[in-house]
Amino acid sequence: MTPGLVSTRSEYDHLFSIYVPIAIGVFSLIVVVMVVVVLIFRRRPPELAARWHENNPVEGTYAVLLACVAAFLLYLTFTAEHRVDTVANRERPAVVVNVRASKWEWTFTYPAYGFSLRSGTVGSQPLVVPAGEAVRFNLTSLDVIHSFWIPALRYKHDAIPGSVQVITLTFTRGVFPGQCAEFCGLRHADMIFVAHAVSPATFTAWARTRGRGPTP
Repeated sequence: MTPGLVSTRSEYDHLFSIYVPIAIGVFSLIVVVMVVVVLIFRRRPPELAARWHENNPVEGTYAVLLACVAAFLLYLTFTAEHRVDTVANRERPAVVVNVRASKWEWTFTYPAYGFSLRSGTVGSQPLVVPAGEAVRFNLTSLDVIHSFWIPALRYKHDAIPGSVQVITLTFTRGVFPGQCAEFCGLRHADMIFVAHAVSPATFTAWARTRGRGPTP
């Protein structure tokens, strides 16, 4: 990764490491309380059953604690997103790719080189990008809401009809499967693509063939 860039994978892995323990803790607390209550009161005769049906102080405290936890997680999430977006938007991209989503196809256009590739139900061409450099994606949709998702980068962004979403990502070298993560119809599962992150020199040589050369 080049200096100044933020790794979406590192940022969101950090969030994941906070979300999961809190979720496990809340779930475990609920289970423990339920088990304890069942064990203590399982043999209570019907005539000794409690006549009250609410406990406002306990319920209020529980609601406030959950609200605080939710507010804390929202703060961490929006802070991470702001940090990623701020740093990414300040970067001068090495290459710009216009991403157009449609049922059920991705179209990747390289305006600086004058060609497009397709992947999904019709095409099977890869998205090729330079590794270690900022790549700017202009993301839009022709019909319904789709979602541009690259799991290995921990990154997902909606493609919205009538709107262009500008995102900047940095790839390490490798092959990264991607797909639409928003259910968009009967062939949603076929709306897939593969990103190949190669050295900048290899990318430039490939792009100059207008995508007709072998997949690097």
